Amino acid sequence: MSASSKIVSISLVIALTLLYSVVEKKKIDALEAEAARPILRELPQFEAQDVYSNQDLNQANLFEGQWKGGFVHFWGTWCAPCEAELPEFVDFAKEFEGQGVKFILLAVNDESLKVKNFLEKRLRDLPKNIVVAIDEDGSSLEKFGTVKVPETYLFEAGTGKTLTKFIGPQDWKLKGFIDRTQKLLSQEPSD
Repeated sequence: MSASSKIVSISLVIALTLLYSVVEKKKIDALEAEAARPILRELPQFEAQDVYSNQDLNQANLFEGQWKGGFVHFWGTWCAPCEAELPEFVDFAKEFEGQGVKFILLAVNDESLKVKNFLEKRLRDLPKNIVVAIDEDGSSLEKFGTVKVPETYLFEAGTGKTLTKFIGPQDWKLKGFIDRTQKLLSQEPSD
């Protein structure tokens, strides 16, 4: 094999390698873009019940009225991390009282009486923008794609679009959560 044939062969191998890497890079970029999008894109169909008024709650009536958006916070009286986090989350909700942000405390796999007793002992003064709901059989967990609690979603009120999701207990007293929520809710509603 001559020197020029070797150079052509090596150049061809290099060109094919580069072409292959460009194609594979595009595939990886597409997968990463898909992975960055939230799995739950909008408020799913679900049913729960307001613990105090016994009103049925669902995706159609959850954010009726003058709400800009709202949180759905999964928790349970049987969940130690939930118990530790809930007072901070309620204080976080108080920061948005009167600002058009609704908070749904959705107790799952729990009983209404236990939820009422728990809140009465630990959190007596709930702000008006909080609704305490219950899903006794936990069927909403699967509909939201929630595997463990606590877990929290923020939805845009008019469209039901998922704005963000918080997995696990959070340090809700950090100012960054307030700033982030205000920024997400101040954006123009999407279609």
